[in-house]
Amino acid sequence: MRRKSKIAQQRARNHTLMGMGFIVTIACVVAGVIWWLGQRPQPLDPVTLCPGSGPLGHQVLLVDRTDPFNPAQKAAFDNLTKDLVENLPVGYMFSVFVLGDDFKAETKPLIELCNPGTGDDKSDLTQNTKALRKQYMSGFIEPLEKVTTELLTANAAKESPIIEMLQLVFLNSIQAHKTQGPITLYVLSDLMQFSSALDMYKSTPDFEKYQATYVAKKLWVDLNSVDVRVVLLNNNIKNQSPSFLQFWNAYFKRANAKSLDISNLPG
Repeated sequence: MRRKSKIAQQRARNHTLMGMGFIVTIACVVAGVIWWLGQRPQPLDPVTLCPGSGPLGHQVLLVDRTDPFNPAQKAAFDNLTKDLVENLPVGYMFSVFVLGDDFKAETKPLIELCNPGTGDDKSDLTQNTKALRKQYMSGFIEPLEKVTTELLTANAAKESPIIEMLQLVFLNSIQAHKTQGPITLYVLSDLMQFSSALDMYKSTPDFEKYQATYVAKKLWVDLNSVDVRVVLLNNNIKNQSPSFLQFWNAYFKRANAKSLDISNLPG
């Protein structure tokens, strides 16, 4: 009886060890499945290629084409847009607006796409890297290159309603997406406002006087979460005086821009 008891105890131990081994195996399988699922990409918006939860950041380019570009400006513009697009972080949205000869028809972005990633940092074990690269080129790079190339041949305009367009860019793109990450607005323009709201060709207005007008209150915009980067076109050097720059510095300060940088486009 004692011997049978030892055999029974041994069998019980073996059953316990087998049970524990089975549990460990199941746990490893489950952990592997969870890891594999975690490596799979989250589905992207089929239209914008943005993450399902929304853009991780937003860069907006407003191009003022109310005056034609000279050859040097065209080359500099091409370099600028390529740099912005190629260095856009994965998951960030890039929006393009134009201010041209038909202001009322240009209130919406020409294009809005997120960088879906090249797939270069992914593994062939978990993802189709060739398909990711194709998506990056045909769904992101090529459409943006087409739009920016077409901007170089846009027609000149009789008016230059820059302040009005800044408000529409904010309403129709920046505010519309409510991005939680960084937002940067690039304004490529000579900033020579010319519309019924304000005419800078006559003289540079005093900002405090302008701010007190009905038009200023109507066109006011809140850029409190936006970094503004103005790339100044040197089309009207005579009018782009220190007081002119003071006006725009005061304008963006009043608009609560998170930061402001003004540089010049070559040409």
